[in-house]
Formats: sequence, C-alpha cells, structure tokens
Amino acid sequence: MNPFEVLVREAAARGITICTAESCTAGLIAASLADIPGASSVLRGGAVTYCDEIKRDVLGVKAETLAAYTAVSEQTAREMADRSRELFCATMSVSATGYAGPGGGTEADPAGTVYIATCDDGGVFVHRCSFAGSRNDVRRQACEFAANRLLERVRLL
Repeated sequence: MNPFEVLVREAAARGITICTAESCTAGLIAASLADIPGASSVLRGGAVTYCDEIKRDVLGVKAETLAAYTAVSEQTAREMADRSRELFCATMSVSATGYAGPGGGTEADPAGTVYIATCDDGGVFVHRCSFAGSRNDVRRQACEFAANRLLERVRLL
C-alpha cells in the first residue's frame, strides 16, 4: 500500500494535521498527500521555499542559520519544520531541503543529500539522507522517506 494512503488514514483517525515546508522536493510531499482521498482532513497546507529569501521571509528561518550552515543543512531543515508547524497551526510538519542533482552539492553534502525533518509535540527530528539516481529519483525517494517518518511519528502520538 502507498505510504501516503496509510499516513492519511492513520492521521485522520487520530485527528492529526500535517503541513509541509519543501525545497528540493518542490511540493511533491504535499501533492502526494493531496492525491489521497480524505487528505483534506489531514493536510493543512504547505510552502515551497526554493530560495533562501523565501525560507527566511515566509517560514522565518533565521538569516544567521542560512549564512552559517547554508540552506542544505540539519539546522535549516529543523527551522523549516518548526516554523511551518507554527505557520500552518498543524499537529505535525515535515521539511525537506537538499541537492536533488545532478549538479550542486558540496564535498560534505554531495548531490543526492537531503535533510528531512519532522516536528511535533515530541520535538524536531532530522535525518540526513543520501539518495541515488536522477533528479526525479532523488525527489521521489525523499518524498517516500518523509511519508514513512511522518507515519512513525503519527503512530507515537
């Protein structure tokens, strides 16, 4: 079964709402949630924050965080998840920021590196992922990983 189907069903049964803050996935997580019948009871909204200015001005990611750690970092993913949860008044949030490739990246975080964070009353949990394949492969893998992390958190609430 599609992990988003399970996520929507279990979140709805528990009265949990979800929002997204996406960079490299460009709204794919929110779209994958919205594809599921009944998603309107779960999905509060989402923000595609592809550039630093939007991460800062819309989500409230600190300029200092972006300057010190860059947009593709644990710290930025953490703030994206935390701030979007506040912005959308959701029970939980997920953020994704990374290098989908084939270009971009650094020696420490090459193309295929994606930071995915979930945020709920239990805290903010960040995962550094390394995905392989084309740009679309990386985005799809990040999306599925995000769904599974959200589902883990839903089951704990």
